[in-house]
Amino acid sequence: MTKYEYKTIRIDQKGWGLYKSRKIPDLENTLNQEGKEGWRLCEIVLPSAAFGESDAVIVIFERELVE
Repeated sequence: MTKYEYKTIRIDQKGWGLYKSRKIPDLENTLNQEGKEGWRLCEIVLPSAAFGESDAVIVIFERELVE
């Protein structure tokens, strides 16, 4: 059975909202850096800008555990 470990990274964003840009400026750098360390993108959780709960993008990575 393959086992995985997971890692989350929070990227704080400013200026989110219904009429603001939805570009994530640090995403490309984050993906490249984590990929060099063996992490694979699993999921990106975008903030709910319509209700203003969060201004952060959560990026979830996984990699296979080597035993």
